[in-house]
Amino acid sequence: MTSKLTVAFLLVASLALVCSRAAHKIVGGDEAEPHEFPYQISLQWNFNDGRTPTMHFCGGSLLNENFVLTAAHCKTSYSEDGTIEVVAAEHDVETVEGPEQRRNVAEFIVHEGYDVIQGVSPDDIAVIRVDKPFQLNDKVKTVQLPKQFEQFEGDVTLSGWGSISTTVYPEYPDKLRKVELPLVDYDQCNLLWGYGSALATSNVCAGPIDGSKSACSADSGGPLVKQTGDEVIQVGVVSWGAVPCGSPRRPTVFAGVSHYVDWIEQQLRV
Repeated sequence: MTSKLTVAFLLVASLALVCSRAAHKIVGGDEAEPHEFPYQISLQWNFNDGRTPTMHFCGGSLLNENFVLTAAHCKTSYSEDGTIEVVAAEHDVETVEGPEQRRNVAEFIVHEGYDVIQGVSPDDIAVIRVDKPFQLNDKVKTVQLPKQFEQFEGDVTLSGWGSISTTVYPEYPDKLRKVELPLVDYDQCNLLWGYGSALATSNVCAGPIDGSKSACSADSGGPLVKQTGDEVIQVGVVSWGAVPCGSPRRPTVFAGVSHYVDWIEQQLRV
């Protein structure tokens, strides 16, 4: 059975609404430079009531002008009449800065192996098709997919607007954050989480053993990347982890993108 500390990060983001402001840092990270990660996407909930501001709740990454990669558990709703907005060139989620591009969801394609009822589940990956193409420029760029089943080692980079709190009460930033994480091999991650966890061979784990750096709520769906020179390859999609975030011996768990390259490319051809 999944550990009681384990939770899909979006579920924490939902609870955060009653504990924090109604808009929403990566644990142990730093503030990113504006548009340092031009492939970064913010998924925001528009309540469509003319009063409540949009609310960031999940991350994503731009695959091409029409498609975004995110987590399956980010397919959710916060109000009966609301809708998801897909936002590129975002930095401060509390301020309209000018270069943002907002799109609506034309189709939210969840991997057929994802267990919607269980929530914390393998195959936590999805592709969003937007209603009109993004305009690529110096602030809006695509990320590169890995080769099918490609393996990675060393440090990787995570970006997002997730909570910085190491307690059960989330604390959310306005501006995009970043953190360098060491990859943890599958066997060690399985040992750390325990053999009854939801960890699957299609997952990638990252984070120091002491828990000083990790993803957290509202980082869900966001990109974990390996950068070499100008080449930025997406290694993972934020899926689940421990609560409180940054718990020792509980590395963050990501959907391993290289396990899903064929599936992703099939969706892009639809």
